[in-house]
Amino acid sequence: MICKECGKEYEIMEGKTSFNYERCECGGKLEYSANLKESSVKKDKDQSNIPISRIKWKGVLIGFLFLFFSLIISVLVLFGNNIPTNVSDITSEILTYFSIITIILTIAAGSVSAYSSGSKKYIDGVINGGMVGVILGFILGFVGGILVFMSGVIIFGLLSMLGGFIGVIPRKRSK
Repeated sequence: MICKECGKEYEIMEGKTSFNYERCECGGKLEYSANLKESSVKKDKDQSNIPISRIKWKGVLIGFLFLFFSLIISVLVLFGNNIPTNVSDITSEILTYFSIITIILTIAAGSVSAYSSGSKKYIDGVINGGMVGVILGFILGFVGGILVFMSGVIIFGLLSMLGGFIGVIPRKRSK
C-alpha cells in the first residue's frame, strides 16, 4: 500500500487484507500497488517539484492579506491622523515599535498561512508560511531596490517560516 499524499510505503503482511490499511500516518489515503519499485519511480518523479506542489496559494493569499491589513491597522494605531510625510518626522521610538510589530505580524501571518492552507506537516507549514515573507520581500524589493529585496526575502521569509512552523501545531494536535 502506498500513500497518495506522502508516498510512504506499507507492506501488507500475509493473512492481512488491504482494508486494514485505509489511511497513512500523515492522513493520506492509501492505494494498492502490486510492484513497489514502479511506485518508487513514480514517487521520485513527483518529488522533483515537491516545493511547488506543496504550496497552497489560497492559504498564502489569506496569510498575506492578514499581514497587509494588520500592518495598515498598525500604522493607523501608531500614527493616528498624523502619519508623517517626511522621514525626519519619524522618531526612533516609533520606528522601533513598528519594527517589533512588523516582526510579530510576519510570524503571525506565516502561522495564518500554514493553518489556513491545511498544512499537517511542518515542512508544508514552513513552505506555505515562508511564501508570505518571500512575497513581502519581493514587494519591498520593487520599492527599495535589490539590497532591500535580498534582505527582505531572507528576513521576512525566515520569520514567516517560523510562523508557518507554529501554524502547523494546532493541526497536529487536532488529530
